[in-house]
Amino acid sequence: MKKILLIILIFFFTFNKSAIKKQDLHNIIKGYIEYISKKRKVDNKNEILAVTFHDQIKEKGEYSIDVAFFKPEFMEGIQYKNVYIFEGYKLILPDNECKSIEKMFKKVTYENFNQKKTMINDDFENWHIVLNKKDEITFLSPVPISGCMKSILMNKKLKFSNSYEDITFSNPSPDCIQHTH
Repeated sequence: MKKILLIILIFFFTFNKSAIKKQDLHNIIKGYIEYISKKRKVDNKNEILAVTFHDQIKEKGEYSIDVAFFKPEFMEGIQYKNVYIFEGYKLILPDNECKSIEKMFKKVTYENFNQKKTMINDDFENWHIVLNKKDEITFLSPVPISGCMKSILMNKKLKFSNSYEDITFSNPSPDCIQHTH
């Protein structure tokens, strides 16, 4: 009986490292959408939501999530296997190697969004979030809007690590004023 329990515990801890909870990932994406939607009108018919998930520092168990909107006319060579739907937005998971993340979204018909026509992308703004193995946020980027990001993510009930360091600017980004006050 002890051997079976030991095998189960080893299996659980081996396959449960750095696996973000579905609700946390969805709340990060919702926070990003909320932030961008307050800055400008988002066209869910012509903009694609891209979410990437990467191991940062394997020794520390840290991983990162990047979220951004793209317009197909600016996309070229982005590798993705499937298209998903998230709250009315088409979503892709470029270069994704984590099958558990794919299960967090509803799959829809595949489309090739790599339709680059021009070099300029006037509305590109992404969020980069680093989390530790306890699924606590340790770093937010871009730094000038990190206070704004933190406010949104705290309202979405995401946890911040004790090692998270607030970086404040004397002149905060005008985009953040409406989110932090």
